[in-house]
Amino acid sequence: MPNAELKAYREKLFTDLYTNIVPDRVPVYDGFSYEFYAQAGGGSLLQNEYNMTVESLKAQIDEVMKIAQGDYVAFSTRNPYSIFFRKPLCENVGKTGMQQHPEVEVMKASDYDEFIKDPYAFYAKHLIFAGNLAYDKDDPVKFALALLRNIYQAQDYQRIAGAASAYMREEYDFFPNPPAGTSGYQMVPFDVLADRNRGFSEITKDIKRIPDKVIAAMDALMPYCISRASGSKPHPLGANSTMTHMGAFLRTKEFEKFYWKYFYELVQISAERGVRQVLFCEHDWTRFVDYMQDFPMGTRLFMEYGDYKYFKDKLGKTCVLGGFYPLALLKTGTKEQCIDEAKRLLDVMAPGGNYYFRTDKSIMNPSDINVENYIEVVNFVKDNYRYDNAGDRVCDIDPETTIERGIKNRYPEFKSEYYMTYDDYAADYPAPDESVEGVLRSTFQKYQDMAIRHFTMS
Repeated sequence: MPNAELKAYREKLFTDLYTNIVPDRVPVYDGFSYEFYAQAGGGSLLQNEYNMTVESLKAQIDEVMKIAQGDYVAFSTRNPYSIFFRKPLCENVGKTGMQQHPEVEVMKASDYDEFIKDPYAFYAKHLIFAGNLAYDKDDPVKFALALLRNIYQAQDYQRIAGAASAYMREEYDFFPNPPAGTSGYQMVPFDVLADRNRGFSEITKDIKRIPDKVIAAMDALMPYCISRASGSKPHPLGANSTMTHMGAFLRTKEFEKFYWKYFYELVQISAERGVRQVLFCEHDWTRFVDYMQDFPMGTRLFMEYGDYKYFKDKLGKTCVLGGFYPLALLKTGTKEQCIDEAKRLLDVMAPGGNYYFRTDKSIMNPSDINVENYIEVVNFVKDNYRYDNAGDRVCDIDPETTIERGIKNRYPEFKSEYYMTYDDYAADYPAPDESVEGVLRSTFQKYQDMAIRHFTMS
């Protein structure tokens, strides 16, 4: 049975970390990906992910828990059946079972004008069909059946994953995930446009040939992006997650013009609602540290590469920092080399708080690490980086003064010919009685938003 006191201690470590309090010691985040879980008990990733059951996931969790030594252990699943059922161009499953994201162009440069008028409608009318070959644009019955197959299968898959997640919470000492409804997903407009619509190669041409259209497209995307992340309820452990991609691959002037403005605004809009962002900054963001100084206090950064001392000097009082420890060293280095590297990193990053330990990438395969090295490093961090001033504030800045308010008002509410409100729907089919109109309105809105998010642009 789990140790309730240990679980509460670990939860407090992260609660303090996220609320400007120096914790008892440096918290440790075990960043195991689903692929790691699927291979932990033996067998191939391909076979295990296509034959996932509650029992198989429980067995995999039990194996990973023998390795996990930190305070919070990530657990997630990926649905390979959804890829098979949709036949998407931008995703596939390789022979090893690893999900891949090939370079695709499903939106043409000539489509910008129509896209800008109503991005969601353009997706619903064109891109969902261009990007998912199983969806037949010309036959609504075939399209409906393919969509329903995917939805019903996803429900079964989520039921299995949910049962396994509950098992993990009940059986082990790691503190539970943030409360339901307190975490969401935040998209950056440039990444939406580049990753799923235009493709890496074409978007880099667009910003040189038709920059005004790219800007207009991102302005048009912002209401949807704001709406997409607006459901999360404020909670110290919750956050909206953003997986950045294109930012680090742009030249600085391009980053400032096409990426930063919208990225910054979305982080601030969430902060005004009381919801912080956790940002995975892919590749090396060192040259953008000065920009990131303008993030709201409490923004959480998961860094891959970069000059970590520079990050600490510039952001250590206002942002929560994690990452930087080289995952590759845990595979190739000796125990002494691995611990020496952890000491170099933590001697810089740990002082003053606002830091948690995790590797620079998620751990995807058992072969990514020497398990003995991993366990030694995590226990070294836990044993040697305690704070003498636990309970003190990290800094005396009032977090509210770091939030730029009113940005959301610069953009219209999300509207689309495919986004129907309750009043639109009930105009010709009203509630049978006023006494049930309230529950009908809230229920309609709930499932309307779920449908919009399932039938989504990302």
